[in-house]
Amino acid sequence: MATRLRTKTKQNRAETERRLIESALDLIRRNGVLAGLNLRQVADGAGVNRGNIYHYFGSRRELVRTAIARRFERVIDSLLDGRRRTRFVERRLRTFRVADSIQDSQFRALLVIDGDETVDPMPRFEDALNALQQDVKEGDIHEGHDLEALQVALSALSRGYRIFRKPFATRVKAKADDLDERVARILLTWLEVMAEPPAPQRRNPQPTRDQ
Repeated sequence: MATRLRTKTKQNRAETERRLIESALDLIRRNGVLAGLNLRQVADGAGVNRGNIYHYFGSRRELVRTAIARRFERVIDSLLDGRRRTRFVERRLRTFRVADSIQDSQFRALLVIDGDETVDPMPRFEDALNALQQDVKEGDIHEGHDLEALQVALSALSRGYRIFRKPFATRVKAKADDLDERVARILLTWLEVMAEPPAPQRRNPQPTRDQ
């Protein structure tokens, strides 16, 4: 009887957490990441008392952090099978095109702006690095490239673009979808070059006596 009761309690907690997370994400999607998160609205959307938020998560920031992590993991898991079946260039282009829908970059930026120093800018970094190492074995990336720096560069490009996607499009007077394809073509050129050995580092010229 006690075991059954504990199981029922865990199920109720998991369901309440899920509803609170979905309610928080829905509010952020509708109001924008910087509009603030009204906890009463979150609780009302989940159909629970506001006190449940503090009971389960402890703070507004932890609720947002948990919501980001859950949503990111769910979407990325759905991409893993496709990633295993595709080569480096195709996989990265596909990720660039679909990842904007989860607003992960905006959510993480919100936490950084809120002063959270624990935000992981590259979640599942080890998985991504392992995939790049496999790409080296398959010949899609030359072994001379710095894989950690490559992952940082790819992450910086994709996350920065996702955050400023609409303002970028407005600035160049283009539709966001059209700009997506234009940037994807630039990304394609970059990715294909990774199969070649890295260019030799240029040394800064030594100043002459007259300089």
